Order: sequence, then structure tokens, then C-alpha cells
Amino acid sequence: MQRILFLAAVSTLIVSAQSPLNVVNGARFEVRYPVSPGAYAQAYGTYAGVATASAPTVPLPTTLGGIQVLVNNVAAPLYAVGPNAVSFLIPRATPIGRQTVRVVRGTEALAQGAVDVVAVSPGIFFVQGDRFAQGGILNQSSAYAVQGAPARRGQVIQIFATGQGPLDADFADGAVPSQLARTRGTTKVMISVDEADVQFSGQSPQFPGLWQINAIVPDKPYISGQVPLVVTINGVPSNQVSFWVAQ
Repeated sequence: MQRILFLAAVSTLIVSAQSPLNVVNGARFEVRYPVSPGAYAQAYGTYAGVATASAPTVPLPTTLGGIQVLVNNVAAPLYAVGPNAVSFLIPRATPIGRQTVRVVRGTEALAQGAVDVVAVSPGIFFVQGDRFAQGGILNQSSAYAVQGAPARRGQVIQIFATGQGPLDADFADGAVPSQLARTRGTTKVMISVDEADVQFSGQSPQFPGLWQINAIVPDKPYISGQVPLVVTINGVPSNQVSFWVAQ
């Protein structure tokens, strides 16, 4: 998926110079916004001597470039590591509340911090720096719904997010399910001022930790051009993003 950013969290171990760590929801990038079990997160810190590396395959590894992220001493699946950021998944069995996170290399703790874990923490991926927060949204042809390839009214879009909370299927952390895994919570999609018909809400069949929502763009004449979109689950709203729509 385009422009998936990364971040990590930490806590103490056998010390040398440890750096502080800031963990964020990997779709929203908002200070103090919590994460939820199974969600994609990023931890920012200073990880001396860590080379940039990305997970080569799915299931995601729990050690990458010699680095681990421990959430309450549980090794988290890793998307990518680097000298200043690590992207990982919050283990799905992580309890609700403030949790310790550590970035470690063997027995050496490189950084540590804490993260608040809540039941759902919806965040939609977006292009950072874009004035209207172009979202991680695909049109019915599975192309990004940008000005040159807009979605169409009455057609299906795919929205990519994270933080959806519990699913109706069980599978290993860092893997994708062998069958569709749907969210247990109630998902709603608002496009402009209209509620869209949600056809699917659940774990992406391709990307661990990513929440995929398939919805139909309402056929209203004012839904045209670059329009806003917000998702809620169990009434908790995501960040607002935008995407392009044509008739």
C-alpha cells in the first residue's frame, strides 16, 4: 500500500543509553491519540545503529534487522524498522489500558515508552502534507481515487484504515485470515453529509493490521469533485480525509 508510514514503542531492559519513544496510531499521526489491539502503529525514537529494513513477506516477522518491539513483553509483528522509526502491529491480545513498549536489539534496550490502548481507535490512511488529506481510498477499478482517476457515484470504493478493534475470526498476529474476517463493531461511512451503504468492514485480505471498508458512493449531485469522508465504528469517529468523485 502506498505511503504506509512507520512508528514504534518502548520500555526498559538491560540499559545503555536509552532514548524516549513516542507511539502513534499509524494512520492518524496525532499526539496522544490511542491505539487498539491489532492496529497498525508507529514508534518514533532514536535507534542507534539500526539499518532500514522492511518485512519481505506475510506473515510479518517479530524480529527484523535484529530489532524487536515488545508490547508488555510480547514481541509485535513488524512492517519496517529504521534509525528513527519502527512500524508494527499492536498484538491482538494486548489488554486495554496504558501499556509499556520497548524497542530492543537482543538484550539491549534502545528506547522505551508507553501507549494507551482502547477498544477501537479508527484512523484512515492519508497523504501527509496534502491540504485536504487525500485518503487511502480506491475507486472501483482499484486505483487511488485522485483527481485523474475519480470514484463514481453509485460505485464501490475501498477505504483503508486501522484501529477497527475485534474481528469475528481468529488468526495469528501478523498474518491475514484464510477467510473474510469482519468487524464486530458497527461501521458507518459518511461521504459529505450522506451515509454510504457499507458492504464490507473487516481485516484486509492482503495487509495485516489494515482495516478495509467497502462502501457505495451515494448518488447525489453535490457529491462531486474532492469530497470529505469520515468512518465511525461503534460511534467513534476517524480522522476526516477526502477523495475525488465524478458522476
